[in-house]
Amino acid sequence: MAADIREIAIDVVFNSEGSARVTERWDVDVDSGTEWYLAKYNLGAISLEDFSVSDETGRQYAYEGPNWDTDRSLSRKAGRCGLIVTRGGYELCWGLGSYGHHIYTASYTLKGAVQALDDCDYFHMQMVSPGLSSRPQKVSVRYRMENGQSLDSGNCRIWGFGFVGDALFEGGSAVFRSSEAFSRNSSVISLIRFDKGLFNPTVTIGGSFDAVLDRALEGSSYEDDEPSLAVIIGFAILFIALMVLAVVLANRRNNLQILGVPRRRDIDWCRDVPYGGELLEADYVLSKLEPVRSSHVLAGSMILRMVERGAVLVKKTAGTKVDLAFGDESSLEGLPQCYSELWSMMKAASGADEILQDKEFSRWSEKHCDRVDKWTRSVKRQGGDLLVAQNLMSRSGKFNDEGRAQARKLLGIKKFLKDFTLVDERGSAEVGLWNDYLVFGTLFGIADKVARELHDINPQVFEQTVYQDMQTTRSIIFLTRNLGYSITNASAAQQAKAASAGMGGHTSFGGGGGFSGGGFGGGAR
Repeated sequence: MAADIREIAIDVVFNSEGSARVTERWDVDVDSGTEWYLAKYNLGAISLEDFSVSDETGRQYAYEGPNWDTDRSLSRKAGRCGLIVTRGGYELCWGLGSYGHHIYTASYTLKGAVQALDDCDYFHMQMVSPGLSSRPQKVSVRYRMENGQSLDSGNCRIWGFGFVGDALFEGGSAVFRSSEAFSRNSSVISLIRFDKGLFNPTVTIGGSFDAVLDRALEGSSYEDDEPSLAVIIGFAILFIALMVLAVVLANRRNNLQILGVPRRRDIDWCRDVPYGGELLEADYVLSKLEPVRSSHVLAGSMILRMVERGAVLVKKTAGTKVDLAFGDESSLEGLPQCYSELWSMMKAASGADEILQDKEFSRWSEKHCDRVDKWTRSVKRQGGDLLVAQNLMSRSGKFNDEGRAQARKLLGIKKFLKDFTLVDERGSAEVGLWNDYLVFGTLFGIADKVARELHDINPQVFEQTVYQDMQTTRSIIFLTRNLGYSITNASAAQQAKAASAGMGGHTSFGGGGGFSGGGFGGGAR
């Protein structure tokens, strides 16, 4: 392999005339070849100017113009960059310099990048080509305004094609970010619709944006119509049915290498809960270690935590059924704000009697899917932020030594609870942990098993917990699981709706036709 592409990070800054200053950061390991190149074809009315390159030392490469000689040796190309003018556009080239780890920064200007239509202005370009010399592990493209004007759902719409990931508004920018490693045919195609008034474009195409969008959506997974909740639930059920198989087939070895252990069986049992019993950090770590993971379990475990705190009360009804009522919200003091937000959503769904049934929450979540989705995304973000604040993880998402130790502890208690058979080893000293065990058992998706084992240890003590008798506990687990599914389904529905409308959300691997700047190939050669 000529190169291993660790990460591609592209920053695009638009000026008022619609030109774009593009800065591409390529983090790579190189072991063969003499040069790196980027394919920029099919530019049409767009012109490419002001090409420059630097490396991780800060060295600025000497620009040789449009007469790059690709046949030179490694040493003759070192510290130099230039262009190859092709029939369809350009190849941006520079010398590798030496083999090993490098961070190359290539910058250039695209004049006429934003073009005027009759009803709006737009940008539609392939920013990362398929067929690279190796498959990038991580890719992101950020678009922002030179004058500081925020790009958001109030003034533009975004669609992403060619890769698996997200297109979203973040900090006044439009961001396209991969969620899994690229395949050979992956690319990044960005389509952005701007309201009139943001730009005074120098290039006018004419016509309507609908025609541009229709062509781009051909062959894509975006849907023009809002998907029904029933469809979303159907996909969720299918997803859950396949999840066990997918988890088994996932690249566990690589995930465990994050923790410094070669095999899952090398994880030691742990009897104590990690992260001080907090769930957001634990769920974030599990999402990194278990790529295929159902999101409903976090909400369910948080509700159990609120039951334990007395903020949510269990009300027995006829037969084995239970409903939820509401205690004092102040009992959530000390927990992250997202607990109070979840408590408020549940109470709002409960109606005038303030007794929550799972069907009530399902109907409410469907009507308020935007609020539910914002909560879901906020919870995911907070988990990572807490790990960073506790100095367990860097901003780039890498665990330090203590972070790896805590993550191993998390897998250790999961292993301990799954092996929950050595009842004789458990004494009364562990009774205080029982609530934590059931909460974390819910997070791990094994709440039923943990409850049975706890009950078998000492039925009398078990009935003194907030979960009461075994039948009530089963009903609580069932109810919280359904509430969690309602949140997951509503969030999925909102994301699908937002994505298809250009409000941000998932991307489509297929589609994207009609873009400029398209090419195939690039990387080391």
